[in-house]
Amino acid sequence: MELLMNERSLLQRRRKIIGQIPKIEECLRGSLVIMKRSCGKLNCRCQKGQKHKAIYLSQSYKGKTRMLYLPQRAEDKAHQYVKNYQKIRSILNSLSDININLLTKRQANG
Repeated sequence: MELLMNERSLLQRRRKIIGQIPKIEECLRGSLVIMKRSCGKLNCRCQKGQKHKAIYLSQSYKGKTRMLYLPQRAEDKAHQYVKNYQKIRSILNSLSDININLLTKRQANG
């Protein structure tokens, strides 16, 4: 009886977690990097310390790190996509743990 209660609890947790998955099409693997640079123009504000901001997506690709420039207008969306990717990974890890518990309990149960 207790085993069935525990199994029900795990199944309920699994359903709840599945409901928290962000839209899969709105995810992006990597990290955002903000760089501040000078452009080299003598009269530009960057020469007085107000450097130009550039946003890059840093990704490991085929064993190497690559940096992809992102236009400033994409910054908010890119932040959300990276956050969604991290949440999906976390949810998948939780689901895997729950499924391992369910499988081992079912095998022990017969």
